[in-house]
Amino acid sequence: MVNILLSLRVSMKRTFTLLFWLLPLFAFAQPPGYYLPASGLNREPLRVALCNIIRHHTTLSYTPGLWTAYHTTDVKTSGKLWDVYSDIPGGTPAYEYTVGTDQCSGSSPSGEHGCYNREHTWPQSKFTSDTPMQTDLFIVYPTDYFVNSKRGDFPYGKVGTATRTFTNGSTIGDNVYPGAPVGSCFEPIDSFKGDLARNYFYVSTCYRNDSAKFVSWEIATQVNLNPWAIQMLLEWHHNDPVSQKEIDRNNAVYALQGNRNPFIDNPYFADCIWGNGDCSKVSVNNINSENDGLVIYPNPAKSELNIMWTQNSSRPTLTVGVYDMQGREVFSTKVESVSKSGISISLNGYTSGVYTVRIIDNLNTVTKRVIIE
Repeated sequence: MVNILLSLRVSMKRTFTLLFWLLPLFAFAQPPGYYLPASGLNREPLRVALCNIIRHHTTLSYTPGLWTAYHTTDVKTSGKLWDVYSDIPGGTPAYEYTVGTDQCSGSSPSGEHGCYNREHTWPQSKFTSDTPMQTDLFIVYPTDYFVNSKRGDFPYGKVGTATRTFTNGSTIGDNVYPGAPVGSCFEPIDSFKGDLARNYFYVSTCYRNDSAKFVSWEIATQVNLNPWAIQMLLEWHHNDPVSQKEIDRNNAVYALQGNRNPFIDNPYFADCIWGNGDCSKVSVNNINSENDGLVIYPNPAKSELNIMWTQNSSRPTLTVGVYDMQGREVFSTKVESVSKSGISISLNGYTSGVYTVRIIDNLNTVTKRVIIE
């Protein structure tokens, strides 16, 4: 998935900037009401509610549990492995691993493309309790043994001068991200940064009440993310939105562990906890029950209006319109609803008042009112 910034000229001769955030809110296998206890919450209360939802999950075994899990959680349709340290989404990686066949079995390869093993993206040296963190699939990914060993327990960061570059473009070098402690870091390629950011949001949330079992390091004070890391991870989260790979993995992990990553299901949760997002007007109950398939938030809105709908192959395109109380169209665009499930509209230039949002497809029309402050 990608964010697409478009400047559209609409009626009343105003130009709006649309952020197409491809939110797959209705594409998941989450049970009805899964996130209901988090409805309308922000900041720490939201983090607490999400922790209570996802924390008590099934603990897998390290062997053979994780090895077996990767056959469903990290496999491509080709039978090859998704590896965040060697793969290149949308491109051609230098090598690929066959799930099962190429897993490590005691050898220590001296270079890349030797075998894949189990990588704790939040380093295992940074928590003091083996379970359930040691075998949590949202923490432990299959990765190239050699790259994993060279990354070690370096924090993720922004490399200034690379001292080592791996075949997919991941690097090790000095961390130059503003505010980061002086030292070496590991920087993954851009198309995996969002995956890893949401992974860290999950850890900080799921294990909030287990913070004493974690060791403080560059990224976090125990399990609480440090300010510079929050800023960097939110940037990664926004610049590399949720992909179909993550959606599939989230569903596969849920089938095995019985819990989900909230920041894949509902990406705006990250902003409502660590950023400037406002989830107080978001009804998670409405999102999960789907109702008429149209969700608008926040309402009232100030700077941005988010409009989301249920994806449906029987309605390939939608017309989204916003009208003032005089019935004048102030915004309109057509969207390919099969590939997109939401848009965000900048409200710069709008006057305060009541507006109508209307979505029209080949089946029906759904209309809702929104207040712009």
